[in-house]
Parts: sequence; C-alpha cells; structure tokens
Amino acid sequence: MKISREAFITAWQNQKLVRGALKYAHVRMDYTNYEDFLQEGIIIYAEMLTRLAGRARTEVDRLSFRKIIWHTLDLLRKQKRITEQEIAFDSAEQVGLLDNWNNHLALEKELAQMTEVERILFIDHLLGGQTISALAEKTGINRVQLQRSKRDLLYHLREVLDK
Repeated sequence: MKISREAFITAWQNQKLVRGALKYAHVRMDYTNYEDFLQEGIIIYAEMLTRLAGRARTEVDRLSFRKIIWHTLDLLRKQKRITEQEIAFDSAEQVGLLDNWNNHLALEKELAQMTEVERILFIDHLLGGQTISALAEKTGINRVQLQRSKRDLLYHLREVLDK
C-alpha cells in the first residue's frame, strides 16, 4: 500500500500514539529493538491514516493504536519462537559434545571456573532444558542479560572444546 506524504508526516509528528502502543505491549525503551518497533509502528500508523482517510481522526487513532499493539505482539512472538528454536539446537549440540570423554573432562574443569550465573545456565538450561524465561524468574536476572551470558558461555565452551 502506498503511504501519502501527509500521512507519514502526521504519523511522525504523533509519535506519542506509537510510543504509547509500544508501552502498552510492554516494550521498554531500553529494549534492543525498540527503535525498530517504533519505526514499524509509525509506518503502520501512516498506512492506517492513508487507508482510513475518510473517517474521524479519533477513530483512526484508536484503530491504529490497536493495530500497532497487535503487530508488535506478533513480532515479539515470532522473535521468541526463533530464539526457542535456537536454544533447542544449541542444547542438542552441547549434549552431543558430552559423548566424548576428553570433552567431558574439559567441561568438568570449566564448570569449576564458571560463575554462578554460568553454572545455572549450563546445568539448568543447556542440560536440564529449562527455558530462559523460567530461569529469569527463578534468579531475578533480566532475560536479555541471561541470553547474553548464554551466548558468551557457548562461545567460550566452543573455544575450549575445539582445542
């Protein structure tokens, strides 16, 4: 759908509506993809302004607000699904490495040197299959921070096990 210039300018000037929709969808400003969601929301708002040009502005704003929320939630679900698929792949890969005795000894040595968070991620998440979200609730650590720690841990373990 083609967006009119006036609709885009109006959407850009009324970012408050888009930011409110993102806040309603529980997307915080410190979220890594916040700016992407904001731009998507502005585009959706401009499309709605163009498509519903004959309707009252308050009605268009109300419908746009709802559409931005649902679109954002869909994107978040998609991202979560992709992350969970990566986790399943990483877990299977790590369990396969334990078959090798040398890798087992190297992992035992590394386990002694791991921080508490890394130990929880390794034992409960990678070996036990517990989700990052459940670990975040259990430990009180931000889910994004746990994902980063997991990524760093897997990178480090790959380096150790490739030697």
